[in-house]
Amino acid sequence: MRVISWNCNLNFRAKFDIISALKPNLLIVQECEQLPKDYFPNAEYLWVGRNPKKGLGVLIFDGHGSISPEYDNKYIEFLPINSDFGHMLCVWAFNHRAKKYGEDVKGHILQALEKYEPMLADENTIGVLGDFNNSIVWDKPKSSLTFQKVAGKFEAFEMFSAYHKSSGENFGDETKATLYHTKKQEKTYHIDYMFTRKNATVEIGNYEDWIQYSDHMPLVINLSNESI
Repeated sequence: MRVISWNCNLNFRAKFDIISALKPNLLIVQECEQLPKDYFPNAEYLWVGRNPKKGLGVLIFDGHGSISPEYDNKYIEFLPINSDFGHMLCVWAFNHRAKKYGEDVKGHILQALEKYEPMLADENTIGVLGDFNNSIVWDKPKSSLTFQKVAGKFEAFEMFSAYHKSSGENFGDETKATLYHTKKQEKTYHIDYMFTRKNATVEIGNYEDWIQYSDHMPLVINLSNESI
């Protein structure tokens, strides 16, 4: 099974062909526009967001899916879905920026994991995938919302970052970037992840191939049926 996450940096309909050529079963797209469910060929499109030009989309190829009844729009943007391939929590984390929508709105992945904890425990859950907008390099010692705690929360559910598990690299020491800030090749960050219980191989798009489309590189996960 192949799952992909890509922050497309707006105007997704014009970029659909380039990313769909990678043949995903499930495609998670951040910063994409709201479109009809049947807009894309051979795919079903689910979408949530506060801005119709810039939200979180999920494309399901050769199958069907729906937004989970457990979805809570106060957690932005975290979208639990049910599909023919299994359950997944899809991510475009706003972190502290979520507060602009109200004091009761949550934007950090750790808050979402607490909200959707039953989903994490479900054996039919494939994993958690998307743009976390976060890294251990930004952790502050006195913060209650650190990425180190996020990794620990996943580990308690026997879920691990597919990239780090397959590469053997530590958080904060990644040799491949998923974000080139302001599209500068020297401004590299690794902020897109998939946490899963499955063995996987991981590909990250090359700067030269993708920077004309977005500041984010696609995160391509080839999942095995075998558990870690």
